[in-house]
Amino acid sequence: MLPPHRLDAHSSSRRRKRALDTNYSFNNYEENCCVRPLYINFRQDLGWRWIHQPEGLYNTLNPEASASPCCVPQDLEPLTILYYVGRSPKVEQLSNMVVKSCKCS
Repeated sequence: MLPPHRLDAHSSSRRRKRALDTNYSFNNYEENCCVRPLYINFRQDLGWRWIHQPEGLYNTLNPEASASPCCVPQDLEPLTILYYVGRSPKVEQLSNMVVKSCKCS
């Protein structure tokens, strides 16, 4: 028995094309390149207690990605972080951490 939300789809012999949510698309010409915001808390999610600022990173995620992605980062920027060595604050940049645009591979 099929769940109620699939009864209509099963009765039709033709599949309907799934609509893409392009609200998160970096490029309207590439409708398949959709990314969504993803927040990563360095302490809670990764256990990186040595980074003091920023507390986390809003990065992007392609929810439809699989082992062979169709959407890949095109332009990446560094992320400036603050950490301490003993009592001395250090500021550095982690390269290629922030996705600014994507492209189809």
